[in-house]
Amino acid sequence: MHTKASSDGVSSIDEIVRSARNKHLDGFAVTDHNLRMEMEKAFNLSSETGLLVIPGVEVTTSSGHLIVLAPQRDFSAGVPFLEAVSTALSEGSIVLIPHPTDPLSHGVGVSVVESSLPYDLPLEVMNASTLHKYNISALELADRLQLAKLGGSDAHWAPAVGDAFTLVEARKCSMEAVFDAVKSGQTKSQGRETQFTTTVQSVIRKLIKRVKL
Repeated sequence: MHTKASSDGVSSIDEIVRSARNKHLDGFAVTDHNLRMEMEKAFNLSSETGLLVIPGVEVTTSSGHLIVLAPQRDFSAGVPFLEAVSTALSEGSIVLIPHPTDPLSHGVGVSVVESSLPYDLPLEVMNASTLHKYNISALELADRLQLAKLGGSDAHWAPAVGDAFTLVEARKCSMEAVFDAVKSGQTKSQGRETQFTTTVQSVIRKLIKRVKL
């Protein structure tokens, strides 16, 4: 999910935490656009809130969006896709491909996903902010390529947090255990697309934010 630190995010961390609790989530990942959350901040938030807060970043690569969890560095916008993947994995980060078949949300597309097969990257097949047809095509792609499946709200406004999510079969609620489960494919995408009225209200708030800037 995105906080107001993203250009199109409108909610604070406190608002996101409240929404995550209301949706009975065990935790969430913060993936602001081209702006990584520091590990120390995520650790402190986890201690303060009792939720597992995973730091991340949504990188705008030359081919489209890529999510890096527990990033160890900043990535420049426009970095080559496979370069970002290789670098992040070599540094111990988790890498996944969000909304892969959605051209409206900078999805990387089928050919780029296929080019990344040696890295066996999980695909987001249920994105609450994406049109249903693109979630279906992402699911079909993951099935065809036998890739792990993830879900995410891609929320830019707190009420949308947890509309879609990933069920992780981990031994405990810790970042290490969750990452081990993702690497071994012990995940299931869950949830639904965000309701139209919520999406409209989110868009209005984004527009208001841009006008104020």
